[in-house]
Amino acid sequence: IGFFVNTLALRVDLSGEPDIAELLARVRRTTLDAQAHQDLPFEQVVEVVQPPRRLNHTPLFQVMFAWQNNEPGEWRLPGLTATPAELEYDIAKFDLELNLSEVGDEIIGSLGYATALFERSTIERHVGYLQTMLRAMVACPQQPVATLELLSPDERQLLLDTWNATQQAYPSHWCVHQLFEAQVERTPEAPALVFEAQTLSYAQLNAQANRLAHQLIEWGVRPETRVAICVQR
Repeated sequence: IGFFVNTLALRVDLSGEPDIAELLARVRRTTLDAQAHQDLPFEQVVEVVQPPRRLNHTPLFQVMFAWQNNEPGEWRLPGLTATPAELEYDIAKFDLELNLSEVGDEIIGSLGYATALFERSTIERHVGYLQTMLRAMVACPQQPVATLELLSPDERQLLLDTWNATQQAYPSHWCVHQLFEAQVERTPEAPALVFEAQTLSYAQLNAQANRLAHQLIEWGVRPETRVAICVQR
């Protein structure tokens, strides 16, 4: 007869900083409302919306979630034994594909991904984020979604401490302009300022700063005077 599966594109509303319970209620309402129109083919939805078409991803959505709640059937034929066979067909149709099903008292599944977009280590971290979020959702449904802690202690230390350990020793007895002039001597042709299509090297910026300093002296401004300059576009 055919393979009767239709895709439902869902949009989750996160406005207003909802808590976990409110978010679950919103998702439930959205899902039930979408199922009321599940007979509308997904292809017709795409034709009505007319999203920008690109070859690198599917229209309307790039993440697929599938809840496999069909009980496995058994073939009982006289003199014949049938067993299911796992096919080695492992191709991701979307950027991410999360497939879950209930087996006994557990929820198990798999997370497929496009290897052109993600590395295995990245997906393993995403699985950890999902598990952390689910634990928090069960522990405190009144917690705002925006405050959910997804990072493990090790990853938080990596992001906030290890990668931010960028302090460097420098001659603290120098002023800022002396540090800048030292950089001019080291890399005179390196870009110092970039704005839209304009670029100034360290040598060019230093030359303009020196011309401005000489102009201020000609105007009678003493070197120790603090000067505020407003640059208008």
